[in-house]
Amino acid sequence: MKKFIRKIWDAFVTLVNKVPKDKLLHFVMGLLIAAFCAITLKWGLWCIFPAIAFGALKELFDWWTTKVVEWWDFGATAIGGAVIFLFVLI
Repeated sequence: MKKFIRKIWDAFVTLVNKVPKDKLLHFVMGLLIAAFCAITLKWGLWCIFPAIAFGALKELFDWWTTKVVEWWDFGATAIGGAVIFLFVLI
């Protein structure tokens, strides 16, 4: 059993190491924004929307300053919010 769990953990770490650090930061920010809204503001099922809004605003700012929009950044932020939303839903 220990070897099986170790194999799963190693596969997970390998997968996470393949993801660019920028996308991980967007994911974590989506988690934090949605968790803040769910826990402190008691928004519950609405907690995903601020994460989506902040992700969109960040990409709008990137477009305004550099004329480059990375949709994967927006997606990573939204997915982070969706993870918290699923925890709230459960």
